[in-house]
Amino acid sequence: MKNVSSRHPFPIYLTAGEYMKAIGTQDGYFPDFGHHLAGEMGGVWLHPIKLLDGFWLRVKDKKRDISVWAKADEFINHPWGSEFRYDHGLGHIPVSIIRTQFAPELEKGMTVRYELHNYSDQETELELELLCRTDLRPVWFSEEIGIEDGQEDCFETVSEWDGLAKDSGNDWYVKFGAEMPGVSGQKLRTGADVLGPEWTAGKGTGLSMTVDKTLAPGEKYTFDVYIAGSYTSSEECEATYERLRQNRNQLLEDKQRVFERIDSMSHLEVEGEQRLNDIFSWVKWNTQWLVQRVDFIGRGLTAGSPHYPWWFGCDNSYSVQGLMAIGDFELARDTVDILRKMSMEANGNGRIVHEITTMGAVANPGNTQETAHFIGMIWDMFCWTGDTGFLQENYDICVKGLDWLLREMDPDRDLFPSGYGIIEISGLNMELIDSAVYTAQAAWALSQMSRVLGDSGSADAYELLADRMKKAINDMYWCEDEGLFADAVAPKKDIIPKADHLVRVAEKHGITGYRDYLDQLLKGSGDDEADRGWLLNKNWVLVTPMESGIADEEKGRRALERMRSSEFIGDYGTYLSGLYQNEIMTISTGAHAVAEAVYGNADAALDLLQRMMRTFSMALPGSMNEMSPDYGCAVQAWTVYAMAVPLIRQFVGVKPLAHLRTVHMTPLIPSAWEGKKVSLKQLRIGDALLDIMLRSEQGNMHAEIANPSGYKVVFEWNGQTYISDEKLISITMSCQ
Repeated sequence: MKNVSSRHPFPIYLTAGEYMKAIGTQDGYFPDFGHHLAGEMGGVWLHPIKLLDGFWLRVKDKKRDISVWAKADEFINHPWGSEFRYDHGLGHIPVSIIRTQFAPELEKGMTVRYELHNYSDQETELELELLCRTDLRPVWFSEEIGIEDGQEDCFETVSEWDGLAKDSGNDWYVKFGAEMPGVSGQKLRTGADVLGPEWTAGKGTGLSMTVDKTLAPGEKYTFDVYIAGSYTSSEECEATYERLRQNRNQLLEDKQRVFERIDSMSHLEVEGEQRLNDIFSWVKWNTQWLVQRVDFIGRGLTAGSPHYPWWFGCDNSYSVQGLMAIGDFELARDTVDILRKMSMEANGNGRIVHEITTMGAVANPGNTQETAHFIGMIWDMFCWTGDTGFLQENYDICVKGLDWLLREMDPDRDLFPSGYGIIEISGLNMELIDSAVYTAQAAWALSQMSRVLGDSGSADAYELLADRMKKAINDMYWCEDEGLFADAVAPKKDIIPKADHLVRVAEKHGITGYRDYLDQLLKGSGDDEADRGWLLNKNWVLVTPMESGIADEEKGRRALERMRSSEFIGDYGTYLSGLYQNEIMTISTGAHAVAEAVYGNADAALDLLQRMMRTFSMALPGSMNEMSPDYGCAVQAWTVYAMAVPLIRQFVGVKPLAHLRTVHMTPLIPSAWEGKKVSLKQLRIGDALLDIMLRSEQGNMHAEIANPSGYKVVFEWNGQTYISDEKLISITMSCQ
């Protein structure tokens, strides 16, 4: 299994199971950091509670009287866990250490293994101190729903090798301990004054275990550490600890098999493009790291680590589309179940919530765009799964959601809902392009859902509505002089009161001259009462009419030509704002790549993906940060959309209709891949698994498709169509 390493000790790492997450720095330490919970976003978490601020190992050479808290020189990331290597970080002590840790997928705990090696030709007498700091406390926004942290943590039980701590105000528990065979002189201390090499905030307490161990020349010594937690009972915590202790090796093998299986699904191999192939595997593994189980809520894909380790309507409306392309239908369904359930409980009117913490608190009832986006995403899921029961289960909230958008959020009845969209810039709560586009897409999706469910009357009405919306977007949002779609539609009289605020926001982002830019817009805007399009920030969501295919062909072509420039694109992808040009995200770059591919621009789409991939392993080995190139969340869920959708839906060209047992394929091969074999194995559609091989060379297309379930394959290329339901399909199409 692949791994990648880093010798840069500062950035964050993530060791993750579906329950447990350990977050520290790549030198093996656990500094305080984070803004949602100031200084508390790192450590060891069993969401919705934190267990530990961290754990540390001190090594003392007793003969030389040298003592150091071990700090790693090298970090190696594995799909299944994390590895730290210590050598120079131990100073002049002639010992090296390898620390490996992993969190079993379905256990509320994790294990850490230390392997010490005396590389000298002399016997070395060591004193080892293993220390942890508890910090049993709830996730962000818990106080708002009445969940309070206790005044302190206390160890309830302590034995020779472990201790069980409890939060004083809640049934929250953590057990920390070790198995250290062949040692002597054991000493154990607990208390709030037991501290390691880093001061940590919070109301926690410490546990320290000190032992003596002599290593012969060349001898290796291994010991294991176990961390278990519970947000319900000490009995559950104790039982988890015992399973970790008794089954460590089996749990590791099980975990490795999970990640091998993840890589085998939608396994992409482009000949001569090993870096891209490897990155695609890592993106799938990264996605699994962000799965969070909470017993009283469910299982779903969180937005990012370490700053957004909970569920979002906006993020998952993108991410779930990527999940479908990589074949993880179960995670997609589980995530949608949480969004639907919590949205109905919080809002009850079809509005999709923006943000749900792992304690079950809804921190934001929902921005306009994500309700529309959710509806389109439900149809996309159905196209992949063909599950009519799933469609029926979600149809009602989709109907209510579109009704909310076009009634409560569209008081002037111009088909453009108002409110905040993806770009949550203060003051931009108006008729935004992304909300308009995704609402039109939602109406079309509902027409398709209604037809499948046998309601042809509603299907026809929604289809007519979608057509009206598409025309209105192309008429009202299009800025002919600029060759771009607008950020927003509003009359001048609604923009003027926002001007000072928008200027302050720009200045906060370090942008000078925005006042002059806005004054020029206002000066040339004409009628104060008439709606018109405004390029207020030139935000990346200007690509959404092309990403969705709603833009008229000529307008889409012109807009993409304009955006295919240094005004909108930097070294690492698409700027969040073509006006600000100071921030880039994987989602802005990925959506832009999809837009280029939808309009047939394969080379431009691949260029954007290659820019984004330059950030791979810059901060966290094996990952691309939320903010390009190397800040924000170290792991971000919507990156699976940014990679999987353009690669699988556009380049390989897969358009599934699983309920019809049909797969449409319209490959779009970048010129850099001409003559190269493009292989996609174990592509999941409905109840089928397909293997696809493509090769485009000298104007000819050759395809081989293993289709054991006998789905109808409709293969289109260069104006030609080939249809077959054979189990082994071989196609060669020549340039006409």
